Amino acid sequence: MSNLEKQTLGIIHEGNFYEILINKEPITFKEDIYPFVAREPLPLTFSNEDEKKLVVVSYKAQGDGHEPLIIEKSNQLPENAIELLLKHNVNNNTPFLPSIVGGSVNLRPNNN
Repeated sequence: MSNLEKQTLGIIHEGNFYEILINKEPITFKEDIYPFVAREPLPLTFSNEDEKKLVVVSYKAQGDGHEPLIIEKSNQLPENAIELLLKHNVNNNTPFLPSIVGGSVNLRPNNN
């Protein structure tokens, strides 16, 4: 498919186009437990009132880990909007979990 044939789903906000990516596989948000705590992560459960709404999920640091929670949500989307979003989905296997192990950072040596 050429770039001229490519279709991109998104929304217009303040004159700018924002692409909406729909992952084909649903993501399960789980409580991120620090490695030294021996227990299973707890899934974020959605209430029936959250069904068919756009939600923003974030993590809040607590105790020995991070708890997933909904920080913002829209009104319920119409059924045809849900169908349109699901029709134009892409595969994306990026898990939505905070990193529990810090990565290395390459810093330039301080030559002062």
